[in-house]
Amino acid sequence: MAIKRRRGRGAISARVRRGWELVTTTLALLAGVYLVLTTIEPTRIVLERYVGKLDLQGLVALVAVMLEIATIAIYQHGRDVRALRALITERERRDVTHSLTDVLAVMGATGTGRRARQVEVLGLTLNTTWPALAAWLTSNAPPHGWKVTLHCLDPDFLARSGELPEDWAAEARRSQHRIRSFLADEADDLARRKITVELKPYACVPVVHGFRFGDGTVFLSYLQWTENGRIRPFEFYDRIGTDDPSPRAARYRDLFDSWLHRVGTKPPDQEDVAGPLG
Repeated sequence: MAIKRRRGRGAISARVRRGWELVTTTLALLAGVYLVLTTIEPTRIVLERYVGKLDLQGLVALVAVMLEIATIAIYQHGRDVRALRALITERERRDVTHSLTDVLAVMGATGTGRRARQVEVLGLTLNTTWPALAAWLTSNAPPHGWKVTLHCLDPDFLARSGELPEDWAAEARRSQHRIRSFLADEADDLARRKITVELKPYACVPVVHGFRFGDGTVFLSYLQWTENGRIRPFEFYDRIGTDDPSPRAARYRDLFDSWLHRVGTKPPDQEDVAGPLG
């Protein structure tokens, strides 16, 4: 009911504002046309005969009215610009994030349904992602009923790739060892809280990587080439929210789905992982 009232007030306010803009614009145009016509001798005579003679006092009043209308219009324009700037800032803050913590905060805001309590991580080495996930799984307010799927680059594939950073192989191997040790040590507690964590190594170049949550929220990031010819992760995540029905959002979801499918068809035992990247 409160939402309906707010929407009703917003609609009335918009209609009033459009009416005010129409009136002020019409007055300004009429005043401007009148002033222009008074500078032309034939039309000035007609206006003085049928409309009224414009003396100095009337001219001052007319100019004052036009200045008042212009002042109000400038104020409204400035208010619109400030509102648009605030909207753009909020949109950027919501749709672009530079923090893994902000990404994982979605876990605390997701729904309670079984489908919502899922996250698929299309990761690189999981060197920074896994510690954050492990801390969340063992926090003072531990989660319940979650399904977590971790896709991690295969260390042997990294060592053979020829282009991906060499130190990624050690990072991926260390992360996978930590994950498996964690799952073994916490198996009983995770089972009690109905949490499943699945680790899936893969062997292909993850041009797109990120997170897909069960409620439909997707965070995407990408690999980039630096000036010295090295690959490294990009510095931000694009957020595609569940409330975004735009064609752009649909395309980004399809893009992320295609890479999830790709890593699913490229397990580490594929023969084509031995050669350099092509």
